[in-house]
Amino acid sequence: CLILDGNEHVGDNWRAQWDSLRLYTPAGYDSLPGLPFPGPRWSYPTKDQVADYLAAYAKRFELPVRTLARVDRLQAIDGKYLLRLGADSIITENVVVATGTFGRTPSIPDFAVDLDPSIRQLHSSEYRNPAQLKPGSVLVVGASHSGTDIAFEVASTHPTVLAGRDPGQVPVRLDHWSAR
Repeated sequence: CLILDGNEHVGDNWRAQWDSLRLYTPAGYDSLPGLPFPGPRWSYPTKDQVADYLAAYAKRFELPVRTLARVDRLQAIDGKYLLRLGADSIITENVVVATGTFGRTPSIPDFAVDLDPSIRQLHSSEYRNPAQLKPGSVLVVGASHSGTDIAFEVASTHPTVLAGRDPGQVPVRLDHWSAR
């Protein structure tokens, strides 16, 4: 087994997200096999707690992680797989692709470059907190996890409109005892 991570440290992809990001599941349900997630069972871990946990897990179980390893190409050849990593290559019988978009593949419409330069435009991968925004109204485009989380946070300091599909609602507050 070999784990390839394009970041410098295990967990860095979590650390690079917006400041207030938390898991949607309580810590009691966030453990990987063999290592309980630290903290109160009903707390909702922050992005940095998740990153630290992943780094600790890799260290504790001495996982074979190669950092700063970005796969440029994956190709099937004669029943095996060839991975290209710059000048390096790896041949293997099995590959698990465990990448998500999570802020890595911005989908920005072509007309965005034509908008008035005074309009502050941020992709969710660039957003950290409301202090980055100018005074006034904010439009958040995209109502998946990132968009709704960011819109909820920004609405505490700016008039905010969320544009996107209706993702539905959880009928109770996640931090309320009834959600347990």
